[in-house]
Amino acid sequence: MKNIFTVISLLLVFTRFADASDSCVTCHSDAKRMSDLGATALTITGQEIEKQSGMPAGCSDCHLGKPDELELDQAHDGLARLLVVRKNGLMVDPRLHTLPLQYGTNPINRIFIGTDKNGTVTRDAAVAALSWHDKRTDTLTQDFEVMKKTCGKCHENEFAEFSKSTMGTNGKQSQYKGWQDHQRGPHNCGPWFEGNFERMQAQTSVPMSRTSHLINQKACNTCHVGCLDCHFNPMPKRAGDLSKGAHSFVKTPPAESCYGNGRASICHAGPEDRRRGAGYFGGSYSFPEGNEPDAHVKAMIGCLDCHDSTRTNAALGHGTIKRQAGESCVRCHAGAARSHVASIHSKLSCEACHIRQVAGYQGTYWGPGKIAGTATPYFKFKAYYGYMPEPILIKNQQGKWIPVKPFPMAVMNQKESPFKPGFYWRYPADLPDLQRTDDAWAYVGLFGGLPENNKALLWFQIDKMSHKLGKSRSCDSCHSDPQGVQRRQVTWEYSDPGAALFTGSHTVLADRNGLFIRDMKSENIQTEAGYKLSDFAPWLYLKEKWQVKGDFSIPVIRDRKGYDAAMADLEIARKSGMLHR
Repeated sequence: MKNIFTVISLLLVFTRFADASDSCVTCHSDAKRMSDLGATALTITGQEIEKQSGMPAGCSDCHLGKPDELELDQAHDGLARLLVVRKNGLMVDPRLHTLPLQYGTNPINRIFIGTDKNGTVTRDAAVAALSWHDKRTDTLTQDFEVMKKTCGKCHENEFAEFSKSTMGTNGKQSQYKGWQDHQRGPHNCGPWFEGNFERMQAQTSVPMSRTSHLINQKACNTCHVGCLDCHFNPMPKRAGDLSKGAHSFVKTPPAESCYGNGRASICHAGPEDRRRGAGYFGGSYSFPEGNEPDAHVKAMIGCLDCHDSTRTNAALGHGTIKRQAGESCVRCHAGAARSHVASIHSKLSCEACHIRQVAGYQGTYWGPGKIAGTATPYFKFKAYYGYMPEPILIKNQQGKWIPVKPFPMAVMNQKESPFKPGFYWRYPADLPDLQRTDDAWAYVGLFGGLPENNKALLWFQIDKMSHKLGKSRSCDSCHSDPQGVQRRQVTWEYSDPGAALFTGSHTVLADRNGLFIRDMKSENIQTEAGYKLSDFAPWLYLKEKWQVKGDFSIPVIRDRKGYDAAMADLEIARKSGMLHR
């Protein structure tokens, strides 16, 4: 009986395009009328929409509004539409936009909003973000009410599953309740501001405003996804091909959708290419630009080919993507995987050897600044972009060596700290895979000694890296030091607000005594009006403070002669079980 009702519902939807009472199609398919309204570019027929979307849905099924009304204002009442977010206050522009989406060639921001300047359409520089209509206009987060009425109307099960997924609930980041969360610790992305104003205000020694608090959360929300972020795939029209255009959808999200799909460096582009510095796409997405992409990009192996989803495991539920993808290596590299398990390096993860030059943040400091034109005690001064030649290796909670990029972090103006210096895992090993990560952090301490912005809470961000897989690093990159010391010379360039562009460097040292940042230095810094050095460069006053005790060394080579002989002939190394085949 349920299937009969489904068929009847679909038939009713199919006939809607031919229904003259649907003012959406009546108006938007009338080229002359749209021209008279100054919106020629928004002319579209029901046939085009059906071909592009691949779905038999009417306009109001996706955009709501009142299709029975004939007057423009009444028909558009309650319309769910494109959200154009302005830089000033991260406010949604309430105006109806008569220009279509614009398309460029840069994969990061190929989709943008244009503005008409003397008959020429150019990129609107006042736009901070572009969101689809399943987001809320006040907070920019997911609008589940709209999703339920639109996507959920036909995809009820998928909507219900997505609503409970980690992505749908912002399940990871929302666990960081302020800078002093006992369970998870402070995080590079910052805290989840929503619902935590009183807690953070009580811990912060400088004035805070609810306005800045809301704007900080809005900035976070632009990265968190709704249905359309994954499945909506707008593109320029193509002559003679009705399936391409501004209403194009995809059933299986392309890898590009995980990186913002051309609207900015958002979604997984941030945590992968900026924070971890070893992202899948690299190239234009990497910071600095031009870092090598993952080898799988060229092989056209996408995110969902390695990360399990409902496509490979229906039990996961729609919108749930399994973070751990290590077991997928054996699908394509069965021989190498088998010989690796039998080698003396069996305790190394694949990525421990196969990730090299790490880019992205090489230091991040949260201090007073402005976000969207509003003063905040918590602006993320993050553009210390640079390179670490190879990752540091550490053992995870299962005893397997994994690659990480330890970098210095600080948040200023904290009254106290509940933490003890030391190394911590963010998520216990006994959590299920869908809830666990191999990310870690190390607490350094709460320090004064700054001319302003006391006190500074210092930690190491120590995220596990999984992408930018490629040719293996050299054996000497791990084993050249006879004491197992890991030493990485890091170079970076600062380009955020607060100062004119300047370059610098530091050394990451990991040995049997601990983890250290040493030799922090830069060229002369020229501050901008309204900023102090302690706002964005507290390291100038705290250079030797980033250190934590522990054994971070690599096992020492006992038979150096045997090692040298094997390195002189890699076939000997493979036969002896040092390396996999």
